[in-house]
Amino acid sequence: MKRPLCVVCLILLCFALAGCLPESTDQVTVPVTRPATDETAAATAEPALPTSTTETATATPTPLPSPTLAPTEASLIPAPPMQEMVDNVTAVAADAIAYVQWEKLYMRTLPDGNIVSVHKEPCPEGGYCALAYPKWSPDGQYLLYYYYDGSSDSLRVSDRQGNVQIIDNVAFMRPGEWSPDGRTIVYFLETDTVLEQEESDRPAPRLIEVWTVAVAEDGTLGEPQVAGTWRQFGDGCGGGGRSTSEVLYENEGGTPYGYRMGVIEWSAPGILLYNLDCTNIGIGRFDMASGTELPGFDMLLRNLVLNNSGDRWYAVTGYAWDRENPDDNLLVTGTPDSTEITVIPTSAKVELVFVGQASGSLYYTERNPLERESLDNMGLYFGFYESALWRIQPDGSGEERLLFGEDVQAYAQMEETAAGDLLFVLVENDRPLFEAVQFPELDAEALQAYYPARHIMQLPASGGDPVMILSSAGQPALTLP
Repeated sequence: MKRPLCVVCLILLCFALAGCLPESTDQVTVPVTRPATDETAAATAEPALPTSTTETATATPTPLPSPTLAPTEASLIPAPPMQEMVDNVTAVAADAIAYVQWEKLYMRTLPDGNIVSVHKEPCPEGGYCALAYPKWSPDGQYLLYYYYDGSSDSLRVSDRQGNVQIIDNVAFMRPGEWSPDGRTIVYFLETDTVLEQEESDRPAPRLIEVWTVAVAEDGTLGEPQVAGTWRQFGDGCGGGGRSTSEVLYENEGGTPYGYRMGVIEWSAPGILLYNLDCTNIGIGRFDMASGTELPGFDMLLRNLVLNNSGDRWYAVTGYAWDRENPDDNLLVTGTPDSTEITVIPTSAKVELVFVGQASGSLYYTERNPLERESLDNMGLYFGFYESALWRIQPDGSGEERLLFGEDVQAYAQMEETAAGDLLFVLVENDRPLFEAVQFPELDAEALQAYYPARHIMQLPASGGDPVMILSSAGQPALTLP
């Protein structure tokens, strides 16, 4: 009986010794499980050591080991964009310039005139205010602009010294306009009069009054007079989420929301051309001589501008966001006394169009969406674009792409100087802001350094790259000698 018992003991001893031997070199243990950050922080006050994917060493001779990999560092907070303050307005070849900077309106006589602060009223804390549509009189001595103070709308007229006269009770977010001789200002006023519905597929129209104010030779404003009425079918602006960059672009007369794209142009034949409602998609016509509304256009038009002689208009068709429709985003032209429309072929879809004051050339912008992001918990939206600036002659010849920005939200507000240089506003994308908000340790105050800005740029007529002439500013308006 003792021999079998000894055999059994020897067998058990062998199994025990086998458990103490090293693992086979064919079996490599690789840790793959990583604890969740929140759970780890809650479980211990000490940081977890980084795991390693290096194979377990064995006694078998092997080549020299590779250097040990350093632990992966946490993502570093990106540095905010450079916010250099630039003021080189004296390089602009013009008689005077008006612009908006930090929500204030300024004008400067060039080349080295003093800075005149035109608009001095602070916006009520927590309120919404708007300062838009600066327009010089034909003789360049007076500046007309629109202001909303949070409760009422007005037009303002300033002389070169910053002395302001006010026209109260005007239509919301609509510009005024100078007559071709500069002796009259025209503007609109919404009424409470709603007419009977004319067509089943259109809302009942509201009457909009056309008012004028005479301007004396010394700039004194006369009493407002009613010139006639026209019918507005619908008045809603629409809405939706817009990124910070898109709001900046919108303030420059861009297309994201549209309600700052208001148009009133007083043509040489005495016909007003104006946007029909707050969406600014659709252009109407009004005869100033007879005080009557004229038939409109068959196509939806936006962003209408006049040539320098005031006898021809240029505009863009349809909705900027409907990029698949072949009838949208076309460059078109016509005359104020007719509803005929002619298409000017272009190489790109047209976003905005402008007329050069010195050369009469047309400038149009291209703006292509790249991607969108949103952080719903923070109420933030991000829209990234690439943009281009083109020049083309009114007859469609000489088309040339002047600028391309692969990460530029938009180009806007083109102005041509007396020397042929091009002034424009560059609106930055909000990609730095999107990257910064991924770091919860950055509070609202710290994030301010990452917000996009708009800058007034100058592209030399002689060629070369554009240069910044005024940082954190927009809505430039030039008057030439």
